[in-house]
Amino acid sequence: MASDRKDRLPADAARRFRHHEIAIADGGKLVLRVDGSIAQFDSAGATVGKWAPSEPEWAGHAIRFGLRPQAETTLPQGRRAPAPRPTE
Repeated sequence: MASDRKDRLPADAARRFRHHEIAIADGGKLVLRVDGSIAQFDSAGATVGKWAPSEPEWAGHAIRFGLRPQAETTLPQGRRAPAPRPTE
């Protein structure tokens, strides 16, 4: 029986991240959002910085969450000509 779960995405959908927060020594925090963006907040809750996965600075902050930037994947090319079948 097929699953009817709505949280599943097709294979070509964008990568999803889990919401996660890390406390910083100055009382602020780093927040990883489900769209992959990272925001830094100070101890008062004001936004200090924001980084999207497409920005070069993102990788420096993402490593704190155990993430590494990944190159965009492409579909492999199929065979150009099918192998001939042997005749009897």
